[in-house]
Amino acid sequence: MLKTPFGTYNGDSWEEHCQTLLKMKYEADGYQEMTAHTNGDLGIEGFTRSGVVFQCYCPDEEYDSAKLYAHQRDKVTKDLKKLKKFKPQLLKFLQGVKIKKWIFLTPKITNKELIAHCHEKAVEYRDDTEMNDLLDDEFDVLAHDELFYGKEIMQAKRILNEKINIDVPVPDEEEIINWKQCQTSSIVILDRKIGNLFDHLDQTIKAKKTNKYIDLQVRNYIKGQEILNYMKQTYSSAYEKQVRIKSSIASHLEEEVLLTDLTPKELLEGTMEKYRTALMGERFHDIFEFSVYNDLCHEAIASWLIDCPLDFGG
Repeated sequence: MLKTPFGTYNGDSWEEHCQTLLKMKYEADGYQEMTAHTNGDLGIEGFTRSGVVFQCYCPDEEYDSAKLYAHQRDKVTKDLKKLKKFKPQLLKFLQGVKIKKWIFLTPKITNKELIAHCHEKAVEYRDDTEMNDLLDDEFDVLAHDELFYGKEIMQAKRILNEKINIDVPVPDEEEIINWKQCQTSSIVILDRKIGNLFDHLDQTIKAKKTNKYIDLQVRNYIKGQEILNYMKQTYSSAYEKQVRIKSSIASHLEEEVLLTDLTPKELLEGTMEKYRTALMGERFHDIFEFSVYNDLCHEAIASWLIDCPLDFGG
């Protein structure tokens, strides 16, 4: 099984997932699924009437970047050869429409060499005169990962009444340490602000809790930024709403901090609740699983603590 931020797949479930997305994305372009064939899949899982064909691939286990690339590269090479092997059958199916793009759909791409390999194969096949009757003069080979189909993933989830999960790893201790070393000025700011939360404690305990809370905020920030990066690429509408909400709250936060009579803990909790309520108003909890919705709230607090608007002590 291969895990991505949006799901866990094997070869069969990935192909099923791809067919759902392709039928949504290319419905107006006459997308046609190639069902199981007695002589194999002819090197494509489906095609459009405009000359775009697709092949799906998902390994059945997790590989490191180098091994995943090797498997993907070999799969591209192997399945492109089927264009030659099954050319008569493909000409029959395509009915005079030449193939302009052969798209390799795989859950994730971790090595840019796959893109280079696809380009090399495109040049090779364009230069093969025996393929002129099947391939367009500008025939191209492309590699797409799941991020190319974010809008369709959201649509499919809604149809199935499923909420979206964006599963990114929790930053480990080394990542947190590296971030702190690169952002020393931010750590100075966090140390001052967060220290105010623990002013009622003796100095030893205060220092210990302050350091621990700083690490938690850095963790929340790193993880939240990863989630936001995926949202920006795949769920742009939701991402832009989040940006507007966050910006609006931040623009008034500095004034509220100056005027507040709340304790640091009350101010922190109140700010979190305000952001959570704003997201609910845009129905984020109907779209995303609780874990995503919750991580966004914690990222906002961490971001405001790091970037200055949220402070304690007036």
